[in-house]
Amino acid sequence: MDLNVICFLWYGDRWSDKDRGVEYVNKLYRGVQRNLSLPHRFICLTNKARGFDKGIEIMPLDSPSWRGCLPKLCMFNPALGLTGQVFSLDIDVVITGSLDEMCSYKGDFAARSTVIPGKEYMLDGDVVGFRVGYGVDAIWKPFVDDPQEVERLTGGRERYWYRQQIEIADRWQEMYPGQLVSYKRHVIGKRLLPVNTRIVSCHGVPRPHQINDNWIKTHWK
Repeated sequence: MDLNVICFLWYGDRWSDKDRGVEYVNKLYRGVQRNLSLPHRFICLTNKARGFDKGIEIMPLDSPSWRGCLPKLCMFNPALGLTGQVFSLDIDVVITGSLDEMCSYKGDFAARSTVIPGKEYMLDGDVVGFRVGYGVDAIWKPFVDDPQEVERLTGGRERYWYRQQIEIADRWQEMYPGQLVSYKRHVIGKRLLPVNTRIVSCHGVPRPHQINDNWIKTHWK
């Protein structure tokens, strides 16, 4: 298949420590299956191997660095043997509508722009799409060659590495307006989701399991 939907879970991150990681992966998987009609693989890169829904492909995660979110850079490792396109999701996003348009992206690299006022054009890392093979030289190889330097430059934030290493990127908000929203910026305090919402990014807090809105009961299960 030419479309690979990828997520991550590893021991030592905030999810495994709270024993919610597998639950989050499974609910993300179910949300994708309900809302993606395109043929695809759903892959979890992980070093935790039990409790996942049938249908989730498990690939071993062995990162040059375990600091912060840097293990997510392993999706650029050519040794994974992927072909086609990657659509990467953090496990704390909630799928609320069809992903077919976003997952039809065929460009080199796309990410969400940050929602921080005044910094809206900086890259974020919770929803990323890229052509397999892109980023091997600019993102993966420097990470493998000197992970300590990448840690120093990023503090463990993979999005800082994107901002430094990627000169040109497509933005989800520009290509597919209104489909990817921030819970904290666009949803919190509202009775209904904004029209056309497909993905709610729950970056920071609250996390999905801490949200009591009616829509969460429908879409995060």
